[in-house]
Amino acid sequence: MTPMQKHFDVIVIGAGPSGMMAALAASGQGASVLLLEKKERPGKKLLLTGHGRCNITNIRIPDNFRETYHENGRFLTSSLHAFSPEDVREYFLSLGIPTHEEDEGRIFPDMQKASSVCEALEKALSENGVVLLTDSPVRTMKKNGVWIVTTEKDSFFSKAVILSTGGKSFPHTGSEGDGYVLAEANGHTVTALAPALAPIFFSAFSDASRDSCGEACGAEITLAGITLPDVVSSLWIDGKKKKSACGDLLFTHQGVSGPSAMLLSRELPASKGKYPQGYVQFQIDLLPDIREEEAEKMLLVSMNENPNRYMKRILCETFRLQEKVSGLVLDGKTMDICAHEVTKEKRKMIIRKLKASAFDVEKCTPLDMAYVTRGGVSVKEIDPKTMGSKRKEGLFFAGEVMDIDGISGGYNLQFAWESGRAAGLAAAEYSRP
Repeated sequence: MTPMQKHFDVIVIGAGPSGMMAALAASGQGASVLLLEKKERPGKKLLLTGHGRCNITNIRIPDNFRETYHENGRFLTSSLHAFSPEDVREYFLSLGIPTHEEDEGRIFPDMQKASSVCEALEKALSENGVVLLTDSPVRTMKKNGVWIVTTEKDSFFSKAVILSTGGKSFPHTGSEGDGYVLAEANGHTVTALAPALAPIFFSAFSDASRDSCGEACGAEITLAGITLPDVVSSLWIDGKKKKSACGDLLFTHQGVSGPSAMLLSRELPASKGKYPQGYVQFQIDLLPDIREEEAEKMLLVSMNENPNRYMKRILCETFRLQEKVSGLVLDGKTMDICAHEVTKEKRKMIIRKLKASAFDVEKCTPLDMAYVTRGGVSVKEIDPKTMGSKRKEGLFFAGEVMDIDGISGGYNLQFAWESGRAAGLAAAEYSRP
């Protein structure tokens, strides 16, 4: 048996999308590269992106990155211009993965499979001579002249190390927060961690609420699986609007998911346990393109023209609502009464609910249920051009382990590719004699 190579120019810790890109970038510059992955195969989280279709990037990013990556968006200026969404598309085309644009600038592989992207990256790693070791969780890394990286089974040595271990969300894919421990052990600050791009839980949908009032507390319990297209949602904290978002909203058995809900989940107070009643509210505007006064006129006309028609049918026909969605607006008694029986006060209440159906949010979403982690290694301690540490020479970062998170729609994978490439190129340069 050939003895295992122990010395490398660059060691990459974590074989997610940013780690694979970092390894490819470094090896492309002639560096010898070891890529260590704790799970049984690389790219496990990549396989889940875009509902299994892999939303590779977003063509709109050059114009909106400072907003869509939130408070640390400016950090990405250099890496984004060096490896833009168009560059990402060309790169994957060179790997045999043609792509196409879908709604809102989302870029997907023509094959419509995340597995095809992962397989192309794995093939490229092999062709570029990257040594990939799976089932190899890293326990320690320290610098003593050279970097010493220790796994459960062995120790390896290198001139440069790239930390690309992901965040602390979706832990079954390998993102269990290991990188934060390694970063702190090497002098870095890790900012507070919280869920980003996560579902939101409603009190009315909780098991406790169901148990306290029978099989269901109201019509909203039957909404699971219903999608509301292009509605405006807003998060209210202590009676004040925190943020709004427009997009599709999906009801689940626990609350809501979908692009707008996941964006707003980032703003949930991080306190543990259940929120006090009314403290955090999620409001839905079912008629974002119709002013409240106009909606009331439309409803009144329909009621006058159809005085003997049930209200649930009136609502569905007037505002093109799905029948189950009328349960957000009408209580059980009003659903099956005729239009002529509805009082002025009740009519105004219906309009208010059409424009602001409100739900109490039960609690902050657990971090392990988020798609992306908010927080991580402070970008104040990282060079934005090279992704290199300002605290320790020869240490570089890539991907979600850093305090960067973007909205849904290909933004977080774009960050993975661009930061991985920047780190790989810089690490290879650093490792040269």
